[in-house]
Amino acid sequence: MSDTMSPIRNIVAGACALAALAAPVAAHHSAAAYIDTSIVIAGATITNVIWANPHTIISFDVKAGERAGSWSAEAGSPSAQTRMGWNRNSLRPGDQVTVTLFPARNGAKVGRLSHVIFADGKELLDSQSTRERPGQ
Repeated sequence: MSDTMSPIRNIVAGACALAALAAPVAAHHSAAAYIDTSIVIAGATITNVIWANPHTIISFDVKAGERAGSWSAEAGSPSAQTRMGWNRNSLRPGDQVTVTLFPARNGAKVGRLSHVIFADGKELLDSQSTRERPGQ
């Protein structure tokens, strides 16, 4: 090829590289992985909380009923959760809660968190919750 094609080749290669890098970002933030209707999981026991970017991850066990098993729920980033009133100690292993989440379409025991309710009625909303925020 002639030297005049080299700049065009570089532009095309650069565009392809950018497209390849952008694909995982779009996939990461896709809501299509979750069902549009939330489910309520009562009798959950918190087993682990990962308070780290890009998302807080809450793991919990359910001992009885049709939803028995080990679950994981993705919540907002720590900074977003902090704006909703959370802190790294808001949920602790052993806490008994009711979890509302948008479950995975593929049937896995994972989902996008909506909110958590403690036995005393205290509620923690996720930063992306569709419920009304406190004080509004």
